Amino acid sequence: MRRLTRALVRRLLPRRLAGERGASAIAVALLIVPLLGCGAIAVDVASLYSDRTQLRNGTDAAAIAIASDCARGACGNTASTATGLVTSNTVRARAARATTSAPTVSVSGRQVTVTASADQAHWFAPLLGSSSSRVTATSRASWAPTSQGLAKFPLVISWCEYVGQMARDRNGNATIRVNATTDLGSTDTCTGPDGTTQVPVGYAVTNGDNGNASCGTTSRIGSTVTQYTGMYTTSYRLPVSCTNAYLGSLIGTTVLVPIWDQVTGPVGAQSLRVFAYAAFYLEGYDYINRSDDPALVGRFSRAALPSEVGTPASVSRSATDLTTFDPAYRGAYSVFLDPQG
Repeated sequence: MRRLTRALVRRLLPRRLAGERGASAIAVALLIVPLLGCGAIAVDVASLYSDRTQLRNGTDAAAIAIASDCARGACGNTASTATGLVTSNTVRARAARATTSAPTVSVSGRQVTVTASADQAHWFAPLLGSSSSRVTATSRASWAPTSQGLAKFPLVISWCEYVGQMARDRNGNATIRVNATTDLGSTDTCTGPDGTTQVPVGYAVTNGDNGNASCGTTSRIGSTVTQYTGMYTTSYRLPVSCTNAYLGSLIGTTVLVPIWDQVTGPVGAQSLRVFAYAAFYLEGYDYINRSDDPALVGRFSRAALPSEVGTPASVSRSATDLTTFDPAYRGAYSVFLDPQG
């Protein structure tokens, strides 16, 4: 009986298999459209996402660059700036059969908007009737007066001093002699930025961060910084962390200079309220004898700095802008990308 069953299977199996020849071809024919659809999704859609990412990188870079130029006082050729940065950031996309159009740029107030698009030729989707798709990216960047930051040189100056320096040289060239106190016993004052309050003249060295372990001083508009207490207890005019090597590293860079509009407390431990920030391009310093008052040589300028505060939501767009008092005044501006909608 067992032998009979095996013989029957051997005789019937080839006939059954012969009757199913071509079934795979029929299945493939039936599934070819869904397979092409899956290919279009897997390859073409992924390519679109990649192109859009590269396009967004280009518009982000262009928006930041143009906003930085505008913050420094001259927006320049915005179309050329945007085209160059969008093009350089979409090399891979164009190599993958994407055609990038010329970006459009709009500057309004203290915000720049850059929009660019690219037409991506598909690999599989043409079989389904779609030969290409357009991807678009828009980026916005803003600039606003700096509301907080690190003064890499521990210095704060009076509103009177800033106004006086600009009055002496409208190009901003200045030599700042850093004195130990705000007034050295002087009662000289000037009218403050509010048009009423009398502000003491002078400069002051400030305590550095981390208990003077750092040479720089971090501050925020509306807050106070304190005089360097070692001015009257040591022979050094600056915190010991302000070495010649460190100060030398600042030459050729722009440093923030806080401007005070109010002084409280006793001489030697005075608190100075930060009203605004000026930007000072440091060309050199005179500090051969550490017991002497150092002098900074350079010029006040408009400067665009990356936002110190991390996220655009925490940037104060209402921070004091020195140019509202005089178009020739120089200030420090923070540049940042706005949230993308």
